[in-house]
Amino acid sequence: MDRLRAIEYFNRAVEQGSFAAAARSCDVTSAAVTQLIGALEQSLGVRLFHRSRHGLALTAEGERYYETSSRVAQLMREVELTLRPRGAKPRGRLVVGLRPQVGQSSVAPHIARFLARYPDIELELRTINTIKALDEGVDIAVLIGWPSDGEAVVRILAQTELIVCASPQYWNRVGMPQDPEDLRNHHCMVLRSSPGMLLDRWIFEKGGERRVIDVRARIFSDDGGMLHQAACGDAGVVRIVDLALRPYLSSGLLVRALEDWKALESPMLFAAYQKRQRQSKLVRTFIEFLQEIFAPPDEPGRTLRGVFPPIHPPEWFGHTRGRQSAYVARRRSTGV
Repeated sequence: MDRLRAIEYFNRAVEQGSFAAAARSCDVTSAAVTQLIGALEQSLGVRLFHRSRHGLALTAEGERYYETSSRVAQLMREVELTLRPRGAKPRGRLVVGLRPQVGQSSVAPHIARFLARYPDIELELRTINTIKALDEGVDIAVLIGWPSDGEAVVRILAQTELIVCASPQYWNRVGMPQDPEDLRNHHCMVLRSSPGMLLDRWIFEKGGERRVIDVRARIFSDDGGMLHQAACGDAGVVRIVDLALRPYLSSGLLVRALEDWKALESPMLFAAYQKRQRQSKLVRTFIEFLQEIFAPPDEPGRTLRGVFPPIHPPEWFGHTRGRQSAYVARRRSTGV
C-alpha cells in the first residue's frame, strides 16, 4: 500500500466530504480512493469513517488520525517547497479560509489575477468564521476582528471603518439621527462576534468628544449578511464594517448616517497562519497578494487605512461568552 497516497486520499475525503469529490480533486477514480482508504483502515485496524447514504462522517479514531495526517501533508508540502530551486515560482495547493463578507466582496474578485500570476498554484477557498479553522486544514485564515496573542502568526491587512446605516425607507419613516444619542430611539440590529459577545455598546468620537451608547436591540445575529438583508428590508439600523457594506451603499439600498462621527471599536482585517508555516513560500506569496489588494491606492506600501488607533469593544478580553445584550438585560431586570 502507498501510505502517503492513502493519506492524501483520506485528507481529501475529509475536506471534500465524499470519496467521489476527493477522487475528482485528485484526478483519479472513486474506486481508487475507496480501495486505498479501505486498505489504510485495514492496516490501522480501525474504521476512519462512518459511511451512510447521507455521506461521510469521521469516527473518533478518524478525527485523531486526521489531526496528524493533515499536519503530515502540510509538512510534506513545505519540504517540497524548500527543495525547489531558488527563484522558482511557487507551486502546490493552498487552502484559504475567508470570512464570508471578506471573501465575497474583497478577495474573490481578485482571485483570477492571482491564478494568472501563479499558474502552478491550486487554491481551495473555504468559508470560515474563526481562527480555529487553522487547526482544521486551513493554511491561511482571513478574518475581521480584534486578534489576540496566540499560537498563530497574524498579519494586519487593513483597518476597517464601522458605518451606521439603514434603508432610505426606514430613515424617511423614523428620521435620521443627527447625534449618536438619537440612536437610543431607534431599533438597532446587533452583531454577535465570533467569541460570542453581543456588540450592543456603540462608542463614537468626534473632535475629542466621546459618546457611549447602549443601543436598543431586538435583532441579534453572528451573520452580518443577515443583518444587511434585514436592514434593506427596513427592519432598523445596522452598524457594520465598510468592506461588507460597499455594494449596499453604492446601490442606494442602504444610506449612511452620522458620517462625522468615528466608531472607535472598528475591527481589523487580518490574515493568520500557523507559526510552523513561516517559511512556506505558498503562504508568503498569498499574504503578499492580500497586502497588495488592501493597500490604499495612494499608499501602495501601507495597508492600514485607519486614521485613528482602534480600540477593542468593552470587555472584549473579559466576559465575552454568553454576554447578554445590555438593553435586554435592563429590560428584564426592570420589566420595561
